[in-house]
Amino acid sequence: MFRLTKDGLKAKSEAQLRDLFQRATREIASNPRLSATFSNASTALLMIRDELARRGISPQ
Repeated sequence: MFRLTKDGLKAKSEAQLRDLFQRATREIASNPRLSATFSNASTALLMIRDELARRGISPQ
């Protein structure tokens, strides 16, 4: 579901990043820990969180 790059995240608006953050959080919550979807969503969440932090925005 998530195929994000750091450069791709830099081009996203704050609203888009928050939406991606929520989507990744839902994917993590609804999939087993050892699944590929869980792993991909976890990696995406970390990248999104890093980009929000770089911009000085707190994820909600």
